[in-house]
Amino acid sequence: MFAPKKINFPHLITNFFWIKLVVLGISIISAQPLLAQEKNDPLRVSTRPFPPFVFEQENGEYSGFSIDLWDEIANKMDIEYELHSEDNVQELLNSVIESRADVSVAGISMTSEREQIIDFSHPFFESGLNIMVSGEPISPFRMAINYIFVPTIWITVGILCLFTILAAHMMWIFERKENTQMFPRKYWRGIWESFWWSVVTLVTVGYGDKTPTTAGGRIVATIWMFAGILLISYFTASISSSMTVDRLDTQIKGYNDLRGRSVGTVKGSTSVEFLQNLSANVVAFDSIEEAYEELINQDIEAVVYDEPVLLYLINERGSDHSTKIVGSTFDVQSYAIVLPRGSRYRNDINRAILALRENGTYDQIYERWFGRNDEF
Repeated sequence: MFAPKKINFPHLITNFFWIKLVVLGISIISAQPLLAQEKNDPLRVSTRPFPPFVFEQENGEYSGFSIDLWDEIANKMDIEYELHSEDNVQELLNSVIESRADVSVAGISMTSEREQIIDFSHPFFESGLNIMVSGEPISPFRMAINYIFVPTIWITVGILCLFTILAAHMMWIFERKENTQMFPRKYWRGIWESFWWSVVTLVTVGYGDKTPTTAGGRIVATIWMFAGILLISYFTASISSSMTVDRLDTQIKGYNDLRGRSVGTVKGSTSVEFLQNLSANVVAFDSIEEAYEELINQDIEAVVYDEPVLLYLINERGSDHSTKIVGSTFDVQSYAIVLPRGSRYRNDINRAILALRENGTYDQIYERWFGRNDEF
């Protein structure tokens, strides 16, 4: 029989402690290369062409307001980064959501819907939407076709015809018995000849081929001559007024005039939802340049997008085409840097943005791309 050995609990505990210490040491040593690698890896930054915030040069380099600002932020954080381009706004957001990018920088608007799936930095630019329209004049032929369907014009013409027919009947009644050569007794033939006289007298042509001979006929003719002056004046004024009102009504002066009109914008942008809520006929393009070309070709009636971008397009290409901004800024928005939810870079980026505002660097960058900054 073997006597059971006594377990030395103090010795066992001591051994267990040393084993844990060795394992912990090995873990720390093995983790060091990973931490160093994580620290040294450049930050992956997604962007997209968005003049004047982001330009992509032919050599693959990037420039613009957002790029210059981000470069200063990265310097403040003492980090390196590498840029890659995405096709549109939605792809920028997806690049962060799908961990293809650590940060996304361009001109991305802060919205509550987007905040549910990603995080935003402090805003770095206040913007808003505006409307760009073409200033190209409408051709006279197209304008004439448009005016044919103006109801006021047809009402005025109807009134003029009614008075002309009335004057023709009055003349025929007085002249049909004693002046049958010029105003025959038979109704239709007599009224036709009287109507001809009434028209040429109204428009002050007065061919002289038909003249009244009776006292009653001459009185009717005198009254009709003066009445004709008034009627022609009224007709001219009504036509001019209706054409002016119609032209003003077709002009786009603000976003309330966009309902039911064909309006271009960029896919995935906040302006799409705004226009849909406004009941506009939204035509979404992959880029603002495509929307601009469609506006120039008069295939759409207006373009709605971020005001700084529209102003840049007009300044750069306005000499070739007549385009302009109408109305005031609406749907004010803030641009911010996009990060994944819970990103450890968020606080550092926010502090860098505040520091750049405080030391004047932000104003220098702003002035470089937009002129003097009086906003902050």
